[in-house]
Amino acid sequence: MVNNIRKIKKGKKMIKNLSELLTLFINEEVKKLESIPMPHMPTLGSAYEALTKDGLLQDKVIPDGFNLTVVAGFVTINGVMQPEQIDCMLVTGEGVRYGRTDQYIYDIEQILCIFEVKKTLTKNDLKDAIGHLSSLRIKFAEYFEDKIKNQNKIPDITYTRRHFAQITGREAPAHYYEINNIPAEDGLLFYCLTQEMIAPLNIIQGYGGYKTEYGLRKAFCDILEEKMNDNSNQNGVLTLPSLITSNEFSLVKAGGMPFIASNDDKKWVPIVSVRHNPIQMILELLWSKISHYFRTELPWDDDIYMENLYPLLVAEPKSTGWIYHTIEFKEADLKRSDDNHWEPALLNEAEIKVINLMAFNGGFFKISDENSEYLIKRYDTDVHTISESLQNTKYLMISEGYLTPINNVLFLLETEKTIGYIASNKSLFDIWCTKNKIKPQYTTILKL
Repeated sequence: MVNNIRKIKKGKKMIKNLSELLTLFINEEVKKLESIPMPHMPTLGSAYEALTKDGLLQDKVIPDGFNLTVVAGFVTINGVMQPEQIDCMLVTGEGVRYGRTDQYIYDIEQILCIFEVKKTLTKNDLKDAIGHLSSLRIKFAEYFEDKIKNQNKIPDITYTRRHFAQITGREAPAHYYEINNIPAEDGLLFYCLTQEMIAPLNIIQGYGGYKTEYGLRKAFCDILEEKMNDNSNQNGVLTLPSLITSNEFSLVKAGGMPFIASNDDKKWVPIVSVRHNPIQMILELLWSKISHYFRTELPWDDDIYMENLYPLLVAEPKSTGWIYHTIEFKEADLKRSDDNHWEPALLNEAEIKVINLMAFNGGFFKISDENSEYLIKRYDTDVHTISESLQNTKYLMISEGYLTPINNVLFLLETEKTIGYIASNKSLFDIWCTKNKIKPQYTTILKL
């Protein structure tokens, strides 16, 4: 079992406020739907698909200025229309309307998010929806590879490099074409993290269904095990949905949009569960995708609130594919409040010293016998122990024998001689200091 999971994600007050308004709208509309008995299942399903569409089109839910809209219809990939009909998708630009219907055809490059909408999410519905979306992700992966091999399109790996380092504690390749020069296991992880940033989000939105977080987690694991046993090509990490919601519970993909998660063994945790605010989770993912797609900053209105994520799936890349380990909790162990907050990483006296030495050396601290002897003599700990601990903060990595910040800037706050904190986001650090009545006097480490 993983007892400690690290999360890297900014708090966002604007999203929380919007999700509360959207939840009120949805709850009111659901009451109206439930007050009318509707035995015709296609019509009932269409009503909930329309509710998702209309909810997303509420004022300020989708940021203005990006020519974004929400439609139903079909996807084309490499000029080929895919057979799967899409309940709802967030798109940009102009698509092709199919005759006089309300169905539209959009190229995959114009699609930011694909929804599968269910009034009541059952296990069979979940299995079908995962299979439906998996097929599109496999086609997207083929399209992605074709663009690289035949069109010389090199993806932006700025965020991929950061996410790789946060998971593994090691520096990622500087260029995408170096993926073949690293171990196959690292290459598979790097490849998946790259696609997670550029592929459309895949969301399975269940308005009702599972009554417990445990039940949703178990159903997902059972379906994944079935896929592994039937040797399906739809069991890779890439084919897992970005988000699954059911009642108040969610399963979220932690591939960097916007969450990234790993355990203290530096293994990727691609699926986590959340117990509250499913609408907020949808908005978190959508706003992150919009921000990345258009290379712009949105008015997040930072706050130190964070969702309380619990790990569900650990994925280990192997040369032959992925090895999964599920993390089981009883329902009683999953019960928790929605009051989690971001905090900077806590440092001990020896770690503070290493960070200060790093600051004096342009953002680099050498992993050497000489430095190890110094640390053992003064702090009774060796350089490898400290390096491991600092890598687990997800703010530092190993690069060519040196410990160095993952981001170009790192902030160190020393509150006492033996207690310190580090973070790379100054705005969150400032808010945390204010809430804890600590004067924000930082040492700034710039990596040269």
